[in-house]
Amino acid sequence: MQKEENRNAFFVNSDLEKFVLKISSNSAENYFLLDYFLQKSVSKPIAINSKIIAQFSNHMGLLFLEEEEIGNVCFAASNELRSEYRQSFRLLDVLDYIYAFADSSIYKKTKKIILPPDAASFWNLVEIVNNIRKTEE
Repeated sequence: MQKEENRNAFFVNSDLEKFVLKISSNSAENYFLLDYFLQKSVSKPIAINSKIIAQFSNHMGLLFLEEEEIGNVCFAASNELRSEYRQSFRLLDVLDYIYAFADSSIYKKTKKIILPPDAASFWNLVEIVNNIRKTEE
């Protein structure tokens, strides 16, 4: 059982690294530093830089939802919805994307988190991290 889990983790990490390398080779000029994303605030211990969120939104052509929709919103925010049909993203999605980058060799060398060139690239990394989270639960 442990051997199979290790093998699955290797393939997940390999996929993650492959996608990060692809993103970094396509759009290395659009990036931010983690310290710029997480800012100290007077009212909160840590605040999220809204300019970075706006860059994600503009770059991918997706709407940022500050809070999760409550109730039945016709499947729009469901995890089961295929990524090419998603029209919005949440903070958790951005954090998953950042986690994917922070775990890559590119980040360890440059300390840069590169903005995704398109929504599909963003959702690929988010999905990989979602799968990692599910296996760790």
